[in-house]
Amino acid sequence: MRNLAPASPVVSIRYAGQARWRLAWRALVLGLSALLLLAGVVYSLGSGSVSIPSHDVIAALQDRENVSRMTGIIVHEVRLPRVLVGLLVGINLGVSGTLLQGVVRSPLADPYILGVSAGGGLAAALTSLMIPGFPPGAVPAAAFVGALIGALVVYAVAWDGTGVTTTRLALAGVALTTMLGAFTTTVVVMTVEVGAQTVFQWLVGGLYTVGWKEYRLIAPYSAAGVVLAMLLAGRANILALGDDVAQGLGLRVEQTRFLMSAVAAILAGSSVAVAGLVAFVGLLVPNIARRLVGSDFRFLIPTSLLLGGALMVWADAAARVTFPTLLGNPNIEFPVGIVTALLGGPLFLWLVRARRSQW
Repeated sequence: MRNLAPASPVVSIRYAGQARWRLAWRALVLGLSALLLLAGVVYSLGSGSVSIPSHDVIAALQDRENVSRMTGIIVHEVRLPRVLVGLLVGINLGVSGTLLQGVVRSPLADPYILGVSAGGGLAAALTSLMIPGFPPGAVPAAAFVGALIGALVVYAVAWDGTGVTTTRLALAGVALTTMLGAFTTTVVVMTVEVGAQTVFQWLVGGLYTVGWKEYRLIAPYSAAGVVLAMLLAGRANILALGDDVAQGLGLRVEQTRFLMSAVAAILAGSSVAVAGLVAFVGLLVPNIARRLVGSDFRFLIPTSLLLGGALMVWADAAARVTFPTLLGNPNIEFPVGIVTALLGGPLFLWLVRARRSQW
């Protein structure tokens, strides 16, 4: 057999230069994404019925005693918990969407579209409204179970013994989301006399009533989910090569799919428990991140994390301040789910049309 000649020094240097450039570009994207998130946090904390200059917001975050008592109360007690919850919801949905797109190897995968969010929403509504004395702190856990069941049902329906297709996943997800959404609405209607009006935010997604309690509920799930997602990044990269190649490399394909789906359910379920059915964040963010840093999950997950948090913070500021002001009625507030749907809906339609030849 003829021996292959080693790569020339010129080729090796070129490949090394391309690798260094790619790494520098990814680091730049991560840095700019972090700055976008921080700018959104500062803007959101300073915007509202009482405007607070950015330097006062930063001073209040550094030391509450450096600003007036009213500014400290507005920043720390009123706006900060809402911003932090919105940030974590965006992180959870962005990373969840990234994992689900890796599971099905399709840019059309999303917690909302695949029924994951709907399953979590129904579980959260049932436990908080229909079960007297159910501990509020256990609602995210119940939402996780519901989200995981929703993901498994959609995957089982789409599975034909050899695999799944984007068409079957989308159809099964839309059908399950519609069905579970109807059940959730029924639960809300049946319990409207016992305060179920607060659950209406789950139907469109909102951060109306969130505070430090909701932050303490979602934070542990966010931390655990992000850590587990990063631990699965290497497996996700191998899975992206295809089932046959992944199995040849020793990867347990179905086990990896289940673990990735379970982590996605943890993240999406905890988000639903505190913010409702926020649509399309898990669709929009991973597609943008993939175009910026490529398909390596070691960089894709952190980028989706930062962009997801930034999107939710900016979208909530727009729903709370920008849109009402533009419409001449600053006393109303839009659900943040409407803003994310306006952004993500057109992207979903474009993706469907762009991939129609592959269906």
